[in-house]
Amino acid sequence: MSTSHSPEIQVLLIACAVELSEAKKATLNQFLERNPINWDRLYTLAVRHKVAPFLYRTLQEIPATPESLLATLQNDCRTIATDNLLKLHQYKLLAKRFADHDIDHFPLKGIFLASSCYPDSSLRGIGDLDVLVAKDAVFKSVRLLKADDYHLDQKSTLYMQYDEKVMFSDLYEVSLFKPFFNNSGFDLDLHWEFICFNKQYKVFSLPEIRSRSALSIEYQIVLTVTHHGVTGIWQTISYVNDLYFLVNNRPIDWAWLLQEFRHYGLDQIFLVGLFWCQQIWELPLPPTIQEMLTAKRIQLLAEEYSKNWETSEAIASSKLILGQLTFFLKAQTQFSKRLKVLLTFGTSRIIRYSTFKIGKRTIYIPKQLGFITVFIRAIRSFLRFIPAFR
Repeated sequence: MSTSHSPEIQVLLIACAVELSEAKKATLNQFLERNPINWDRLYTLAVRHKVAPFLYRTLQEIPATPESLLATLQNDCRTIATDNLLKLHQYKLLAKRFADHDIDHFPLKGIFLASSCYPDSSLRGIGDLDVLVAKDAVFKSVRLLKADDYHLDQKSTLYMQYDEKVMFSDLYEVSLFKPFFNNSGFDLDLHWEFICFNKQYKVFSLPEIRSRSALSIEYQIVLTVTHHGVTGIWQTISYVNDLYFLVNNRPIDWAWLLQEFRHYGLDQIFLVGLFWCQQIWELPLPPTIQEMLTAKRIQLLAEEYSKNWETSEAIASSKLILGQLTFFLKAQTQFSKRLKVLLTFGTSRIIRYSTFKIGKRTIYIPKQLGFITVFIRAIRSFLRFIPAFR
C-alpha cells in the first residue's frame, strides 16, 4: 500500500474487505499503534468514499475504535441497508412493468452492482435508479413511468415537448422522481445513450450492447470504467470496489475487453482501475494483464488519480470537468486520440444547449441555435458578478 496516503486513507484501504482476515486484522492493529488517527476525518472520508459499511465491519474487530464512531457507523449502515432494500424492490417492480410491456432495458451502476455483484447488497449504497433503453422506447417508457407516479423534472418536461430530434441531439437521459414518504422518493435516470467523456467522443446504446449478448458483463465493465474512470476520475475508493466485484471470479473475455478499451482510448484508465483492485483486494489477473500493471506509466498514473482521495468533499463540478480532460489526455498514448479528446471537449463545451431564467421560469435554448448559445452563456456568467442579478 502506498505510504504517500494519509493514515486515514490507508485505514480505509485496509478496511475494504468482506471479511477481515487474521493477517489483515494484525496489520491494521499494528498500523493503528504506530499512526495516530483523526477519527472524525476517518469517518468523513468513509462517507465521502462510500465505504462506511466496509469500515464498520472492520472496526468492530479493532479494540482501539471509539465507541461513538462505531455507533455512528452502525446507524449509517442500517440506513443504507434499508434504503437499498426499498430501491431494489422498486427496481424489481420497474423491471416487471417494462417486461410486461415489451420494453427491453439494461440496468446500470448501483442497482446492478448492489444486486448482482456485491456479496451483500448493503455493502454498496444505491443512489439513482439508472436504466438504459432503446431510443425508440423512450417515450413509451416515460408514459409507463408517469402512469406509475413518476414525474419528469423541469428540464426533461420541457425537452419532451420539443421535436424528438432536438431532444435526442441535446440529451442522453431524462430524470424522473417518484414520491415515497414525506420529502423522500426514488430518483430514476432513463438513459437511451451512455456517454464516454462527451456525446461527440463516444456513446454506448442498448442495440450495441444487445448485438453482443454474450458480452453482457464485459459491457458492464466498459460502462463502469467509462463512468468511474473517465467521468469520475477514480475519485472514490468505492469506484475501485465496483470494478473489483465486477471482475473477480468471472469468466472475462480479456482479449475482447482490452481491444475495446484500446479502441476508445480507455485502456490506460482500465489498467489504473485494475492496479488499485490489486493493491486493495489482491485481485488475481491473467499473466498478460499482470505484466501490463508493472509498467511505470500505469503506476505513476494510478498514484496521480489517487491524490484526489484525500479531499474531504466530492470534487466541485468545475474542477471535475477540468480533471476529466486532464486525466483523459494523460491516459492517451496516441496523438490521434489526444486530438480527438481536445476537439470533442471544445465542441461539447462551446456549442451546447443553454438555460436562463425569467422570473421563476427556466428557459432552455437548444444547441441547434449554434453560437447563440455561447453568447447566452457568456451573458449569464457576466450577470453573476452583478449583485442585482445574483
